[in-house]
Amino acid sequence: MAYRRTKAVFVWIAAIPILLLGAALWSRAQYLELVKRVDHGRQVQASIQDLLATLSDAETGRRGFVVTGDPAYLAAVDTAAAKSPQILRRLADLTQRDLGQQANVRALERLVTDRVSLLRETSQRSGESAIQAEKRTGLAVSLQLNKLVADMMARETREIEQRERATTSADFAAEVFLVAGCIATIVLLVLAYRIMRQYAAGRDHAEAEVRSANQQLQEKVRELDRVNSELEARVKERTSSLERSNHDLQQFAFIASHDLQEPLRMIVSYLGLLGKSLRGKLTPEEEKFMGFAADGAARMQALIRDLLAYAQAGSQKPEFKPTKLGDLVKQARYALLESIREAGAEISVGPLPEIPADPLKMSLVLQNLLSNGIKFRRPGTKPVIHIEAQREADMWRVSVRDEGIGFDPKYSEKIFMAFQRLHGKSEYPGTGIGLAICKRIVEAHGGRIWADANPAEGATFYFTVPVVAESSRPADDPEPASLFYRQSGGAGPGA
Repeated sequence: MAYRRTKAVFVWIAAIPILLLGAALWSRAQYLELVKRVDHGRQVQASIQDLLATLSDAETGRRGFVVTGDPAYLAAVDTAAAKSPQILRRLADLTQRDLGQQANVRALERLVTDRVSLLRETSQRSGESAIQAEKRTGLAVSLQLNKLVADMMARETREIEQRERATTSADFAAEVFLVAGCIATIVLLVLAYRIMRQYAAGRDHAEAEVRSANQQLQEKVRELDRVNSELEARVKERTSSLERSNHDLQQFAFIASHDLQEPLRMIVSYLGLLGKSLRGKLTPEEEKFMGFAADGAARMQALIRDLLAYAQAGSQKPEFKPTKLGDLVKQARYALLESIREAGAEISVGPLPEIPADPLKMSLVLQNLLSNGIKFRRPGTKPVIHIEAQREADMWRVSVRDEGIGFDPKYSEKIFMAFQRLHGKSEYPGTGIGLAICKRIVEAHGGRIWADANPAEGATFYFTVPVVAESSRPADDPEPASLFYRQSGGAGPGA
């Protein structure tokens, strides 16, 4: 705000002298213009006087000729006849902007022509005859001529007087503006000097405060560096501790999973043998309890297997290499061959690119997404699934679309969390870890995964993976663009 006020002050400091100087120059220009107009009026008067003098010389010459009879006196009459038209033309040019004087000049031209003609005529007669002709006609013309000339001179005199007064006013105004401009310039320069001194003092004070603040800041920076060094040491120590703990936990999970699977296999195996040996010997309720035990052991076995896969998906870094996505789809379909045949699933595949991926893990992603499309089909219908890929800048967006039961869009993030299920175990089997595994694998590949769905309208799962740097063109899929597998038709994928 202070900067804006100061800027406005300096603008006025610069503008006021310029405005006053402009006014002075304008007044001076008006003065010069008025001087020119005064000179112009005087030129008009001089031309009128020149015309009168020429006519007067002609009249004197005519009188001399009448009295003496000497032809030399007639030269003045000839001179007036030749010179008066030139003077009248000059008068017409000088008064062309004054309509009143223009009318007077035209009338003056007629009177001068008549007067010159009369002078030439009377100069050719005898003395008494010339005098009588002059009395009859010349006197009246001379009176009209003198009256007209007097009016023109008076008009120009009034104009000259008005212009001289205006010239005096314009000259005075120019001097006033010039003096005011000089005074204003001096006053404003003094004001600018005072403002600059104030700002210089403020700048010095601000620089002192900045130096003080800079010293304090440097001290705080040094303190922060010390604290940061301590924090970095603590973070490194805790990171190392967390890495050790994480490694120990992974080892524990791996060992525990393997150690738990063996007794579970024994439980499942012996429950099966026990069920066969006691078939027909147990009551219906006892057989029901045996079924519950076998089902619980099998679900525990599946849960441990999925937990191990989930842990491995997050702990093991992907081994990237250029991989044809179409080959991974074939592997996933081959792994689900029995499910595809039982459900009579139709799977169509569009052109798929080559991507940088860990083939084993990316195949697991496609296997889980295809398995979901088969499992969550609408009752009484066969699964229909379509896989395709589209280029988006430096990423490939892969989509797996089914026509199954779908789900409420508000659960589109919940489904990617471990152990989150939207349906009961009795409706659809599973542990609720499959999509969480997919999320871990896709994010480890530098992409993301999401889903769009509506109840009873199917679901579409999307995931992105980077483009292969040396080949961003989609690779040709060895399979046809629309490849269907039905329970009743042909060999399975990969066969």
